[in-house]
Amino acid sequence: MTSDNDVSQYLRHCAVAALILVAAYGLFVADFISSWILFAIVAVTLPRWIISVHELIHVKSDKQINRIISCLAISPIPLSILTLSYPQIGEIHLSHHRTPTTESDPDAYHIRGNLFVVILNALSAPEQSFIRSVQLNGFNLQLGVDLLIKLLILGILIFLGGEKFFWFWLFLRIVYGLGDIVFFRLVHHQKGKYGTFEIKLPSILEIWGERIFGKTVIQATIHHDVHHQNPGIAARNLATARSYIF
Repeated sequence: MTSDNDVSQYLRHCAVAALILVAAYGLFVADFISSWILFAIVAVTLPRWIISVHELIHVKSDKQINRIISCLAISPIPLSILTLSYPQIGEIHLSHHRTPTTESDPDAYHIRGNLFVVILNALSAPEQSFIRSVQLNGFNLQLGVDLLIKLLILGILIFLGGEKFFWFWLFLRIVYGLGDIVFFRLVHHQKGKYGTFEIKLPSILEIWGERIFGKTVIQATIHHDVHHQNPGIAARNLATARSYIF
C-alpha cells in the first residue's frame, strides 16, 4: 500500500517539477535554451507533477496536502484561466474509479467515442472539466480564490516572457493533452472495447520509459488495471501486486 514515504516522495516530486519548469521558462526567456530544449524539459517534467497529484488524490484529502498544490492541482503552471483545484479534481477522479468508461463516468467524454473526438476533448480537458464540474456542483469561494491566484501567476509569467510565454504554454498543453490520451483513452480502450487494461511494453521500453519519465508515471500507466482494482497501492508496487489482485 502507499506509505508516508511515498506521500513525501510525491510532494517532493511536485516541488522539484515546479522549480524545473519555472527555471526552464526563465532560461528560455533569457535565450539560454532553445524552444526544442524547453519542449523536452516540459515533456519529461510535467508528467511527474501530474502523476504525483494523481497518486496523492487516492491517499490524501485537500486538507492534508500543501495549499499550493491544492490550488494548482493539474499543473504547477496554470494551463488555462479555467482550471479546477485539487478537491474538484479528486472528486471527479474518484467518481471515474467508481464507474470507469460508463456513461456515468465524468471522464467518459475523453475516453469514449472516435479517436478524433477523443483527441479534441483531451486537448481541451482542463476547460471542459471545469465547465462540467461547475454545472454539476456549482461554484464556491475557494475555487474562485484559487482561480484568481492562478490568473495572477499567468499574468506574471506573461509579463516576464511576453510572446515567449505562448510557446511555453503551448508545450505544456501539448504534453498535458498527450498524457491525457495515454492515461484515459489508451488504458481504457482496446480492440474496440471499453474497460481498464494492462499496457504491455517490451522490457527495454519500460526501462527507458522509467529513466525518462520516472517509475511512477510508467508503472501507473502500464498496470492501470491493477490500480483500478486497488487504488490504494502505490504505483511502485503495482507490478508486484498483480499476481495477488488477479
